[in-house]
Amino acid sequence: MKILRYIWLLGVAGLISSCNEEFLNPKPTTALVDSEVFTSLTNARAAMIGAYDQLSSYSFDGLYMPIMADLTGEDLLLNSTNNYNWFVPVYQLNVLPNYQYASRPWDAGYKIIYDANKIIAGAPSLPDATEEEINDLVAEAKVMRAYVMLKLTEVFAPAYSADPDAPGIMLVTTPVAYDAPDVPRNTVREVYQQIISDLLYGESILGDDKSTGFFGKKAARALLARAYLDMQDWENARDKAKLAYEGLELMSIKEMLGGFYSPNSETIFSIAYTPEDNNIYLSIPSFYWPVSGYSSMRADSKFVESFNPNDIRTYMFYRQDNIDPDNYLILKFQHNQQVGNAERISIRAAEMYLIEAEAEAELGNYTAAQDALYIIQHRSYPGVEKFTGTGQELIDEILMERRRELFGEGFRWNDIKRKNLPFKREGDHWVKFDFGPDDDYYYRLTFPIPQGEIDANTVLTQDDQNKGY
Repeated sequence: MKILRYIWLLGVAGLISSCNEEFLNPKPTTALVDSEVFTSLTNARAAMIGAYDQLSSYSFDGLYMPIMADLTGEDLLLNSTNNYNWFVPVYQLNVLPNYQYASRPWDAGYKIIYDANKIIAGAPSLPDATEEEINDLVAEAKVMRAYVMLKLTEVFAPAYSADPDAPGIMLVTTPVAYDAPDVPRNTVREVYQQIISDLLYGESILGDDKSTGFFGKKAARALLARAYLDMQDWENARDKAKLAYEGLELMSIKEMLGGFYSPNSETIFSIAYTPEDNNIYLSIPSFYWPVSGYSSMRADSKFVESFNPNDIRTYMFYRQDNIDPDNYLILKFQHNQQVGNAERISIRAAEMYLIEAEAEAELGNYTAAQDALYIIQHRSYPGVEKFTGTGQELIDEILMERRRELFGEGFRWNDIKRKNLPFKREGDHWVKFDFGPDDDYYYRLTFPIPQGEIDANTVLTQDDQNKGY
């Protein structure tokens, strides 16, 4: 991975500028033209590595996206002191259109989408690539584009289940030149249709032979499961989740307590960030691990107490008076030998089992749902009794297990939105909330479109801004 990134840094640094950056710079002056990038498969693959590197940046999935998704929830909190003012507006649900927490992920996401579009458009012209190699490269880029679109839609648009015809993100599927016409927001439904199309293509082309640092067939299937779950297409969500975890073994208890800093037996896709190519302090382990970094993330005691005392995952929480006498420290995300060096497990099999469980429960297949749920619960607590509830009781237990199993991995925010759940934050939190989907304040669970986009995009007006902003 490091060698490939080094090739990228030498060969295609500054590949292309995002559609949003066209407004900041009249014309991209550091972009390499197609005749340089698509002269060989090696150069095109290097450009693809460059897109992966952007995916791992702190502005997107290396930090902002996953950490905001848990701070916009009720289980984890930001320490009220010594937080260096990082993510305070996110935790307060007070992100405004001109704040970096909206603009940076938006800009970074569209930069990645633009680069993926360039690869999709340029790959067929590669003179030294076979048809199979071209198709594989295009499929990988389409999965990456879908991955980013799904993240952006979950953050910047209402949930599909709430209103599929609401304004979503801007659907950009071709390389947009700096002087091209601006594009409007598409509906949430249209965006999901594109996401599904890209992922189905990736599933049909990609193999299972890729390392977890690259998008392969299992990753495409896992992302399909996520997208179908958002859409409440329960049968497809279940089927794709089962295919995604097929042949994978859940990580051992020892691996669970090892720090979540490198891929393991259940990893489907992982995102590497290293001291060489990212800001070492702007990384997940920097904010979560109790020492060496910002170390400002904590767990709410009510959430910690929701675990059975015999659940091995309780060892991921720790009290240390000389660090923080008032809150639980979190030991889930460790540095790999040095600050900011780790590989974030972005998709893993446990999530797929829980998608299967939720989908089966929603379909009324309660025994199958209980079985899938038991697999996850039994792994961390071998003495647990299988849950025997049905109906909404079973669905609630599965959603609670998602909170326990996936905390800190970036799911809680979207789980609240996609299920239209009430948001009640109390306990240890220094910013508390209590509102439901029918309350005016619910709009805060959707970020605003960045003001820079509204101001610069000629087909958008303030009326195109999200509700409440």
